[in-house]
Amino acid sequence: MPRRASSARTKRSPAITVLLLTSLEQRWKKYQREMRRCRHSFSEDAIHDLRVATRRLVSTLIIIEILIPDERVRKMRRRLKRLFDAMSPLRDVQVQLLRVEESRKQFPRLATLATVLKVRERNLIRSLERKIMKVDLGGLGQTVRWLKLKLSSYAARRGKNQIALTTVVGSAASTFASATYLREQVIATQPRTIHRARIGFKKLRYTLEALAPFLPGLDKKRLKAMDSYQTRMGLIQDMEVFIARVRGFIQRQPPTVRRSLAPYLRSLLAEKKKQIDEYRQKADELYAFARHITHTTRSTGRNT
Repeated sequence: MPRRASSARTKRSPAITVLLLTSLEQRWKKYQREMRRCRHSFSEDAIHDLRVATRRLVSTLIIIEILIPDERVRKMRRRLKRLFDAMSPLRDVQVQLLRVEESRKQFPRLATLATVLKVRERNLIRSLERKIMKVDLGGLGQTVRWLKLKLSSYAARRGKNQIALTTVVGSAASTFASATYLREQVIATQPRTIHRARIGFKKLRYTLEALAPFLPGLDKKRLKAMDSYQTRMGLIQDMEVFIARVRGFIQRQPPTVRRSLAPYLRSLLAEKKKQIDEYRQKADELYAFARHITHTTRSTGRNT
């Protein structure tokens, strides 16, 4: 009997505080590496990798803040989020520039828009580079060290770990409820409602990623499905922003240019409609992610 109990313990998932401690350590190290790389070589790839590292570190802090609702955690998360938000316009311009360059052969009049986007890209790079150089890694590191001590203290207390798991899973259930509400408010003819649903789903996805070891069946395949679900909505938002830029550009051109670019704008609108249709066909995939939360909620309820 003792051996069986010991074997059961070895198969048991690590305490959530241990999981969060490990996630914080790994993602903080990755963030520092990408920050230093970006400062050394300010390339498009370096900015992209820093953006990903920032998002993942913020997602870990969001979960930690549920357990440690301290101003220091909020301050660090907000500072990271501000930098992440500063990188988003550059990413949008680069995506748009790529689309324009791909269409220039068929629509030569887009050359002017390509120039406008390149100037915009240059200005954003200069601004972002200054912001990245000002990031205080030392100050952020102090908060990380404090959080590691706090989480280590929690990890040593079994009762605290169970409360922590119940609290975080409960928060995940609330996040899921919010995501489903926003999904049900989607109106296909109003892309902004899809954008709001995407923001709600992003919060859910980041929470579930952090809780994956505690959620039965939430494997790499399911996480990839969540990524695809979010990407479908993201493509619609990207297209919506791009169409607004193209439409504004066309309206400022002489009549001959407007006429020559009208087919291009129609093609973009048709592509957006196709993206929305594809999202609508698979929008209810969201509900399939619920069972991971409800199963764990029942489990934690039995264990408390």
